[in-house]
Amino acid sequence: MNDLIRAMSVELQESVLVVPRKTIDEFCVGVFTPDTAPVEKAVLANCAFMDRGRAEKDYEFKQVIPYVVIRHEDRYLLIWRTARQTEARLHNLYSLGVGGHINDTDVPAPDSNLILTGMRRELTEEISVEGEQSCNLVGIINDDSTDVSRVHVGFVFVLRTSTPHYTIMEPEKYTAAWKSADELAGHYDQMESWAQIVYKRVIMRAQG
Repeated sequence: MNDLIRAMSVELQESVLVVPRKTIDEFCVGVFTPDTAPVEKAVLANCAFMDRGRAEKDYEFKQVIPYVVIRHEDRYLLIWRTARQTEARLHNLYSLGVGGHINDTDVPAPDSNLILTGMRRELTEEISVEGEQSCNLVGIINDDSTDVSRVHVGFVFVLRTSTPHYTIMEPEKYTAAWKSADELAGHYDQMESWAQIVYKRVIMRAQG
């Protein structure tokens, strides 16, 4: 328990990427916006870094979170967040996305941008996948239904792989398993709010 408290304290002291809420609200109507290009451009033009402790309490800003959905053929990686995961508000909930905060240490490569650089760093820290075929930005989540989502905005990517092989880098914090869309429906009520949005707005639409 002491290790978890120390980890949470360190995270709250980090500097994270934020964007004014008014910027997001200008381009995002509803909880999910599939037209990503204008939102991404506006975020990159108006973003800044802020102490995470302040960002968690300042509702005038939203923390930018890459949220990577991993797909192999017709199955998706369903993630279970254990009580060892530092975001207590998401303990023991199912997730469909891998990712996290973008930090001031995420310096983009010349041919990339800050959101993509942060996404790749977070992905590498949390999971190792084999046979990546593509990774595309498919939507923006702007959801104020919970305390945690109220201060975050999600950039939803779908990463497709040619093999089902993966390794969870922090197994004490997450477990995962491949599930079909039909199987995911049985876990819907135990999903975090963003996973529910992705299930309805990305996965179910892909089935059609």
